[in-house]
Amino acid sequence: MKTFKNLALSYLLLIFSTAGCITSLQTQSSPTDVATATSGVILSLKTSKSTYTSKEAIPLELGIRGGEFNLLVPFISVATSSVFTHLKVTDTNGNIVEPKRSITPPSTEEIFIEKGSKSVQCIRGFELESATTQVVPLEDLRKYYEFQKGNYTITLTMALPVYRDFLKKRHPEVIELEEEIKRIQKVSDAHVSAADKRSAVNDLQQQIKRLEKKSNNIYLPVKSLLGKASLTSNTVALTIE
Repeated sequence: MKTFKNLALSYLLLIFSTAGCITSLQTQSSPTDVATATSGVILSLKTSKSTYTSKEAIPLELGIRGGEFNLLVPFISVATSSVFTHLKVTDTNGNIVEPKRSITPPSTEEIFIEKGSKSVQCIRGFELESATTQVVPLEDLRKYYEFQKGNYTITLTMALPVYRDFLKKRHPEVIELEEEIKRIQKVSDAHVSAADKRSAVNDLQQQIKRLEKKSNNIYLPVKSLLGKASLTSNTVALTIE
């Protein structure tokens, strides 16, 4: 039985990799206006402390708190270091400190997902849920900026793209579990009671729920771009001794 299940999984994985993914196009129920959709979204920038020595690492953290509605946004915009691309660092005299090394955003690689008879151009997405905070860390600000002794202020701005629709990529293990449920339901062995079948199916359904709950593997159709919201964080004060 175990060998059969392993073979079934391998076959399903092969189908999965060849066909791209099994998807369902869904429409976000949030407003069609970007300003309204992003109402209440807050960017919170912070460091672990306000004063650092000349050689001490300076960790930075950005919290992106969702507003009134769930938002469909690019993964790289809220879950990678690219969120720090537009930092503004200012010295004591009000001069902008230019980075010694740019924070290069990862590639927004586009993929094509088959939906019915059409091929939909997509990018990897992320659902920023209402009233929840997505935290993105930057290990050490010194990797990108040269700091002399003095006082500095740091602010972050972001043009956050918002999308209407998404395609969800189903976990291959979910597909296998669903096939296993179908197999169990077809079993007509007299030695297997209806209660045992219900129990086995229930266990598999619970596994499916856990997998789907953990999965945030969604893709945003490029043509469903609603617009971009201009967001600005708080200002952080920093002293280098």
